[in-house]
Amino acid sequence: MGEMAIMGIEGDKKEMWDPESPVEVGTAKATYNRLIAEGYKAFSVKKDGEKGKQIDEFDPDAGKIILIPAIKGG
Repeated sequence: MGEMAIMGIEGDKKEMWDPESPVEVGTAKATYNRLIAEGYKAFSVKKDGEKGKQIDEFDPDAGKIILIPAIKGG
């Protein structure tokens, strides 16, 4: 199972998908693309918890993706 952890002001949300399900992958990819368009940054994390890297495209085979909103100054 793939997992997206979406950080936010109102708490964190999770979205999970089965990489073998085109419908679930499509839904997760649409969520990913929407959040990236809103200014979120995405990072992949390896399944063993080892540090991952920033990503620019949705990877349905990623073990976990963390999405972090843009930090706004004020």
